Amino acid sequence: MSPPLAPSRLALSALSSGQTEAALPLLRQCLDRGEDVALAGLNLGIALTNLGHLAEAVPHLQAACLALPDLAEPRFRLGQIAGQQERIAAARALFHEALILEPEHVTSMAGLAMLDEAQGNADGALQWVAQALLLAPREAGLLVMQARFSEDVALCRALLSQGLGGVDAVKLAAQRLDLAELRAAASAAPLEWRWQAALGLAQLTAEEVEAGIAALRLACIFSDDAPELQGLLGLQLAEQRRDAEAEPLLAAGIAASHGDAELRASYALTLLRLDRLAEARLAFEAAIADFGPHPSLICNLALTLSNQGLQEEALRISDEGGDTVASLGCRMGIQPYHPIEGSAAALHRTASRLGAALPHPPRLPHPPGFDPERRLRVGFFGARLGRHPVGWLTLSAIEALPEAEIEVACYSLKTMDDALGRRFQARADLWRDLSPRLDDAALAAAIRADAPDIVVDLGGHGEGGRVTALAYRAAPVQIKWVGAQSATTGVPAMDWMLTDAWQTPPGSEAHYTEALLRMPDGYACYTPPPWAPDVAPLPALSRGHVTFGCFNNLSKITPAVLAAWGQILTTLPRARLILRTHALRDAPTRAALITRAAAAAIPLERLELHGPSSHEELLAAYAEIDIALDPFPYAGGLTACEALWMGAPLVAMAGSSFAGRHAVSHLNNIGLGHWVAEDVEGYVARAVAAAHSLPALAELRAGMRARMKASPLMDAPRFAANLTAALRHAWRLRCAQTQPLKPSSVQTERIKMLDKQKLIACAASRGAGKRL
Repeated sequence: MSPPLAPSRLALSALSSGQTEAALPLLRQCLDRGEDVALAGLNLGIALTNLGHLAEAVPHLQAACLALPDLAEPRFRLGQIAGQQERIAAARALFHEALILEPEHVTSMAGLAMLDEAQGNADGALQWVAQALLLAPREAGLLVMQARFSEDVALCRALLSQGLGGVDAVKLAAQRLDLAELRAAASAAPLEWRWQAALGLAQLTAEEVEAGIAALRLACIFSDDAPELQGLLGLQLAEQRRDAEAEPLLAAGIAASHGDAELRASYALTLLRLDRLAEARLAFEAAIADFGPHPSLICNLALTLSNQGLQEEALRISDEGGDTVASLGCRMGIQPYHPIEGSAAALHRTASRLGAALPHPPRLPHPPGFDPERRLRVGFFGARLGRHPVGWLTLSAIEALPEAEIEVACYSLKTMDDALGRRFQARADLWRDLSPRLDDAALAAAIRADAPDIVVDLGGHGEGGRVTALAYRAAPVQIKWVGAQSATTGVPAMDWMLTDAWQTPPGSEAHYTEALLRMPDGYACYTPPPWAPDVAPLPALSRGHVTFGCFNNLSKITPAVLAAWGQILTTLPRARLILRTHALRDAPTRAALITRAAAAAIPLERLELHGPSSHEELLAAYAEIDIALDPFPYAGGLTACEALWMGAPLVAMAGSSFAGRHAVSHLNNIGLGHWVAEDVEGYVARAVAAAHSLPALAELRAGMRARMKASPLMDAPRFAANLTAALRHAWRLRCAQTQPLKPSSVQTERIKMLDKQKLIACAASRGAGKRL
């Protein structure tokens, strides 16, 4: 009987047959036994690199450099990792070391070419590729690089015609060849996956989305589902937010190319969007360990933690991104949820840091036509002009703007083909679809080309928002309104914040880099969805106990909120609490919330948790809720309006930031300002008192919709008149100026756009109704 093969032989056999994962324990066994340590360590480092475990590979490769001082390969691999981590100087030095040891090391030459390209030195990159091609003239990867660096369209065409190159060649052809040529080539060679894939990518660039996806699917079929092509299709589907379709394709691509940073980042983001939060966290953490602290990875990890309700960890991670615009913009999106750093003063400090990192272009001198009374072109700019809080809180007012005074332009970063999106398009006198791929300067220039008088941002620092583009001054007057409107933006060229006296009471001015353009009523105009069911009777009357509810994001459920809810349920021993939010679909996140709730003295037997639901189902679920509980320090905005529309009065606590006062504004605008508490003790007391007054609660519930319809919160013509006056006020001030506007120099008095009788009527309507 022959003796068993040594682990080193078995490992080499596994590696040569492509079973990289199977080789890992064998190589580790060699190291443990002291068998062929130098080569085992090198092969382990290479195997880990190929599997994308870059952080784990580095020490083994470093040890191989010492143990095998005449070998180029470990230095090349370390250079490859350094390049992926954007440590350019280190990567360049390691590639040169490899070439000193082995002057004909072609892959190190290719590595140096990639570094030169990354630093804008196309000529240097081409020289390295030419040198490498002398040694490996038929290497497809080098030919693709030559075509890219030399911009040789004929070579690019030849690569695909000869069936050479992989996804890199496809991407290059999609960029270099025109769409008509790609259509003809794909038609002439219908079974060649490279032409189909290149056509698909070009169609996606040309916004032919469905045709592009279909072509890429055909390419996958013709390539027998080559993993690299599946990964490419997954990336395109993820970009279109078709996450459920993208996830398995990205996973297949990663399985074949673990070291692809783009695939890994997109896969982690897809998991986040699918609410697989625990998996997303692990995927982002692994990518950061392997590829370094890229701002996008740091930001998305912080967002994942925030979505899990881990505000402290989220803010700590976001700080690792440094003082770049991207990192500070991410922090501005996460910070309002933090119990302490979510204050208006703390947010202003972060916004000021962000503003310092943005350009400060001088305001252009007065162009011809600065007539203070002419018809104004007002551009509404954002990525969520449709079925989104932006739509529900702005659209009816925009539709009601007087056409004789306001020309409505819409600058959309993402077409939303839904009922609200179509209403935006119907109202717009001018509609522009802008590519989110444009950088900030190009976005501002694209808007500026239409010469709008005023641009209103509806995105802020939220997902898809590009408020930083307005630092390049797209219009003479720039205003922040709904859409991640949680705090000051910090953008130097943002002139105004559209607000009201409840959102920003007197004394708030110091916390805003913008001047405060206060409306006489609320800052938003609510449109309820037509599919909202009728208000159900008060459930407590039939159940014999009160049910509280909160349907806000888990990001808003801070430890202090849980503690307050624990006090309410302890005081009311039969009361129940229902939470409903998309993050609770994730089992580990749900379990962690239960642990935190128990620590906050919330009786778990009286806590009911639900995951995501359709909008229709979510609204119908208010039939089970007697009293809604608003979170803090980030209050509900649209969620508050929806709870009220479904008849559930809202217990809220006033915060200091814009985000902390949404419900304050909405409740005061419908005459229920006394439901707002100033501290936790008042919040708990308000909830408990309401639970002891069921007849009054039932009466309030029954009349809630009539109350809202009669209030400024839903009076679109009234809001539109006030908005028109606010826009005209800002424009007149601009016309009167010859120097750039400085928000600190503008008196932010509340704009008096209603006559005295209307103001008296408004005050009377707010005081109407029985206090509960």
